[in-house]
Amino acid sequence: MIALLPLLLTLALGSPTPPASDGARVWGRVISASNGKPLRYAVVEVVQPAFAGLRVETDSAGYYELPDVPPGRRTIRASHIDHAPYEIDVDIPERGTVILNPVLDLRPVRLPPVTGGRQPSLHSGRDTLAAGRPALGPATTRALESTPGVSELGMAEAARDIPGQEPLDPSDILYVRGGAADLKLVLLDGAPVYAPFHMGGLIPPFEGDVLRSAALYLGGAPARYDGGLSYVMDMETRSGRTQAPHAVVAADLLSVRSVLEGPVGERAGYLASVRHVHGAGADAFLNGTLPYGYSDVLVRGDVAVGRQGLLRAMGFWNREEVQLDSLSILDQVAAWGNRAGSLRYHGVLGATDALVTVAGGVFESELPIGGIRPLETRGEARRFRVTADFERLVGAGRVQFGASFDRSVFRYSARARLPTDSLFFSADEGGSVAGIYADATIQPHPRLRLRGGLRGDVFSLHPALRVAPRFGLTYALSDRASISLAGGRYRQYVRAPDETILFLGSPVPDTVAPPLAIASANHVVLSLDQTLGEGMRLGVEGFYKRFRDLPSVTSRDAQSSGVDLWAQRVTGSYTGWVSYSLAWVWSVNDDSFSDVRVFSGRHLVSAGAGGPILGAGEFEVRLAYGAGMPYTAIPEPEVVTPVFGAGGSSLAAAMVPSVPATPDEPFLRVDLSLARSWHAVVGGVAFEVKPYVRVLNALNRRDALFYHFERGSTGDPRALAAIPLLPVAGVEWSF
Repeated sequence: MIALLPLLLTLALGSPTPPASDGARVWGRVISASNGKPLRYAVVEVVQPAFAGLRVETDSAGYYELPDVPPGRRTIRASHIDHAPYEIDVDIPERGTVILNPVLDLRPVRLPPVTGGRQPSLHSGRDTLAAGRPALGPATTRALESTPGVSELGMAEAARDIPGQEPLDPSDILYVRGGAADLKLVLLDGAPVYAPFHMGGLIPPFEGDVLRSAALYLGGAPARYDGGLSYVMDMETRSGRTQAPHAVVAADLLSVRSVLEGPVGERAGYLASVRHVHGAGADAFLNGTLPYGYSDVLVRGDVAVGRQGLLRAMGFWNREEVQLDSLSILDQVAAWGNRAGSLRYHGVLGATDALVTVAGGVFESELPIGGIRPLETRGEARRFRVTADFERLVGAGRVQFGASFDRSVFRYSARARLPTDSLFFSADEGGSVAGIYADATIQPHPRLRLRGGLRGDVFSLHPALRVAPRFGLTYALSDRASISLAGGRYRQYVRAPDETILFLGSPVPDTVAPPLAIASANHVVLSLDQTLGEGMRLGVEGFYKRFRDLPSVTSRDAQSSGVDLWAQRVTGSYTGWVSYSLAWVWSVNDDSFSDVRVFSGRHLVSAGAGGPILGAGEFEVRLAYGAGMPYTAIPEPEVVTPVFGAGGSSLAAAMVPSVPATPDEPFLRVDLSLARSWHAVVGGVAFEVKPYVRVLNALNRRDALFYHFERGSTGDPRALAAIPLLPVAGVEWSF
């Protein structure tokens, strides 16, 4: 009855009603003139009072749709809280589609200070807005340290101890430029991903259009995170738009990709992304087939539950492979990849936000080994996680608490590649860890915020309660700058050094359990965050870390320090980022007969910029640079010198006697892309076509990450499929 009151009042007052007509569809995207980015939650409406009901809001990507707008001359208005309104008179036809893309000028609104506001860290609600590439800059730098993770599974030691493999032929080894130890914690929608970044560098390390955020903790991560001796990276995907189906398809001479999203009924939506490196257009530049391949698939679905609940499901798969020796009779392909998934429920229990996650991840690796008896080694790491995280306001502070259970299983095996031989050996070992935590944040002063937390974990292999304190302090130096101090202790399972000899000569497969150890790290991080101007942010982080019980037979304890610098511009016509990381690591040899201090260091740079050019055109340039990144041998035949692993703070062995620890030349890559967009309507469907040209290595120099020895060669390893200059033409189609 209440719902009928507005209609009855309208009829009683004799207000005019719109003429009966099928009308036309007005569709488009609202853009901010300050940065060229879409405006979410802008209001688009027909101004005339007779059509007051024709009013909609843009979605998180800035799109809107006004259905059945009556024909005639109509005034369309677009408005946003911090932008000047935009009005235009449009002649609406009787039927069809009208495309209107309003551009709004920035008009900031000055608001009074807000105290006691809620700043939830649990990921709530449905957000369809993708993280901009500048926001992913620091995460992109870490991608330069990506590794296949083969050595961490114990396959290197296994290959070294197999009869018939001594001495190991250097031509049977794949050399990778970068660290080898994987002591980080990377979560994708709560699912553990062992090696999320591909190493080829021919496409971006991850599909930025489907990521909502990528939080990177070099140290001092909150107590809800377990593990991550080097660093913690928490990546979240975005929701699919539910107003109408939307698709982006792109294809070029090197790769293809597609992003699909849309509604499923009234309360659900989906998002799917597919990427594949086919390399067909690179054949002419390489004098042969590209010996590299990569593919990944990501699917996410969201379902609204009740009035405030949201159920989210995500699945991820990727695979990377490299052809090791094209001249060999046997097909020698090194391959690795992930399978991960999560099911999450976010809801509200009274005054408490709740996030429950069930997730799992599998990392698999395959590596052929030559020698007298060619072998195929396989490694696998499985993780299963269940977490329950809660958050609520208590007085003027915020409290987070929860519990987690994590089960990890590591397997590796070696099987003869000849039909007459059988399994040489297999190894299988696993462990569980259960933990609880509590974290509290208070603000005793308008410029001071304090955070303190405590985590308690019990590891199944060595049952005992292990306590890990966490702390954080942030002080606002001004309205534009703040300084923070954070730290804590972190623990996780690692593969312990195995110095025993495996006797695997019998025809019956032996089973050897690789020992696991509990490694720990203490972090202290001092950081400065400053706003330099409109859309410009600068961050500096200095850290010190101390590690114990690492998976290294040379030194199980190590120390690391360094500094990370990043700058971002996320608004304005031109956006971009630059991220620089410099770090050192040192340790003392555990050999009782010597006291040798080992020291090494590296620095990494990742940068990018983009914006409009020549009217409707746009450009993007990317730079990646690394010096001090050593050669890592897979399998590693001997442990000699500790070097950096992922995160710049873990140790791994990476030497063959004839291979230098560090390449003579630094790693350098500069890529450039140019594009231009056209909009059109065909059959009532509006779409955008964007032809583009990419130049991989615009400086005519592209360093490879993969190296190998040619058979019979006594010189340095040769780059595998180094691409000096590769122009790539393609087209992107969105509708």
